[in-house]
Amino acid sequence: MPISVIIPTHNEEENLPGCIRSIRIQNQAAEVIVVDGGSKDGTMEIAASLADQVISLEDKNISRQLNIGAAAAKGDALLFLHADSRLAAGIFEQIITCLQDPKNIGGAFKMKLDGTKLFYRLLEAGGNLYCRISGTYFGDRGIFIRTITYKKMRGFAELPIMADVEFSRRMKNFGRTRLLPGPLTSSSRKFDRESPLRSLYLIAWALLAYRFKVPPEKIKKRYYRRK
Repeated sequence: MPISVIIPTHNEEENLPGCIRSIRIQNQAAEVIVVDGGSKDGTMEIAASLADQVISLEDKNISRQLNIGAAAAKGDALLFLHADSRLAAGIFEQIITCLQDPKNIGGAFKMKLDGTKLFYRLLEAGGNLYCRISGTYFGDRGIFIRTITYKKMRGFAELPIMADVEFSRRMKNFGRTRLLPGPLTSSSRKFDRESPLRSLYLIAWALLAYRFKVPPEKIKKRYYRRK
């Protein structure tokens, strides 16, 4: 099964090479598409040397980047991957095995964080349990889906935040999803700007706020402390 990997980027020159290497080392045939959102560093040059396709946009907009990358993809399955992620050996085989069952339309992976703090282990365990129970997947867990199903879903909603949550919840209307063993290793940098307790609070608050229809713009402003 041909698989296309879509990677949205914005100033990811440090992380992108390792991300693409983790793809190539186990699946040379995978199509790698980088969709950049106005990087000012060397991301575009690195992408041009390592990816199969590079698409440049003027501004960062994750949902739009993912949708544009998917529109250019040739694979029968799509894997949406953050640039600071690393794939464990065997992940492509896990996707293929999962999608051999016609009832399965996609899913995501258990995640590991690359930091050494005990707090990160708690986040991993709690997040993986939440994803398994709820069937809701975050973008840093490598959401994958059959291309034909993605097209039926009309892609990601262009939301300023929570587009991954909205997409994964909508996936369940089209078939069965699975949280696969992975693991997918993600950078812990996104949790380093806040204390552990505040990080947990913000994650829980954002999920509840979205469930109770708080406008995504307000969720993003509070989550990222933007004024």
